[in-house]
Amino acid sequence: MARLELLGGLGVAFGVLTQLAALGLILIMLGAIQKKIFVWHTGFWGKGGQGWHYDLMLVLMNLVIIFTNGGRFVLLK
Repeated sequence: MARLELLGGLGVAFGVLTQLAALGLILIMLGAIQKKIFVWHTGFWGKGGQGWHYDLMLVLMNLVIIFTNGGRFVLLK
């Protein structure tokens, strides 16, 4: 799982298959949100900043990448 997250982050950062990498990161973050809500019973803000608000922000940022086609500096689409 950590390898996929690393590859997705590198793909988004370097502009290689950006939309596919962003979609993969969305799936990983949705899995993290699901685990925090249903397994760990963590609230939105959580205790000590360990909530799922940050994961939701990453999902929204990756949705922007998908809907804008990755921006102007994409190497491969």
